[in-house]
Amino acid sequence: MGSEESQQVTADFHLLGRVLPESARWLVTKGKIEEAKKVLQKAASINKRTIPPGLLEQLKCETQTKSGSILDLFRKKHIRKVTLIMSCAWFVNSLVYYGLSLNVTNFGLDIYLTQLAFGAVEIPGRAGCIFLLQWFGRRKSQAGTLLLSGLVCLIITGIPEDQPVVITVLATIGKFAASASFSSSYVYSAELFPTVIRQSGVGLCSMAARVAGIIAPLIRLLEQYHRAVPMAIFGSAPVLGGLLCFLLPETRGAELVDDTRGGRPMAEVSPHTASSCS
Repeated sequence: MGSEESQQVTADFHLLGRVLPESARWLVTKGKIEEAKKVLQKAASINKRTIPPGLLEQLKCETQTKSGSILDLFRKKHIRKVTLIMSCAWFVNSLVYYGLSLNVTNFGLDIYLTQLAFGAVEIPGRAGCIFLLQWFGRRKSQAGTLLLSGLVCLIITGIPEDQPVVITVLATIGKFAASASFSSSYVYSAELFPTVIRQSGVGLCSMAARVAGIIAPLIRLLEQYHRAVPMAIFGSAPVLGGLLCFLLPETRGAELVDDTRGGRPMAEVSPHTASSCS
């Protein structure tokens, strides 16, 4: 059975490899200009758009970029700062997300109704994130949603147990903010890391989030000392992570960095310019 599963995984991998296109930006950094042109032309065809004739001819790679490694996430000061802060943001985001999700039995209302509310609120949370990122930018959206989810948890610690409706409503708001923050993390992280180490950076951040998902149920065991301890931890952690996000650069409408030799993403351009570039 193990051999059959392995063969199935291999088959799925090869199938996805043929269906999913390579990143045009990555192809350019590797000097594969013709392949990048084909990917862009295919994308334009699928979206029923036309690429100006002379635009593809301007596509060129001035210097071929070397492949990056996970060690490059810590070599340069500015990239190390991004790596540590975003790993922290993903960690605390996952902590509060699963902390609230696994605590549905302690909010005082029917667990099925609470779980239904928790699931339903993720739809506007993740969809609304699209507009948050466009209106307020990546940094404010990431920091704001983390701060909101944390503050809500801290408020819950001061609500008496005989107010289950208030506690559940606050917890639902926290789940909404945590869901929006998770969606923001994927976009913000991908734009912060240079192209050559983008997959390594996002992968490391995702690993930090999985570790938090493992720790979250264990933190709930601390309620044997005081009922407010777990929620205080679930609240204070994202508040700290949200504040740290203000130390990161804004990437909305900014020109992204391709290699580790460059600095942070270039200064933000106007939304009109950004939309025309995309």
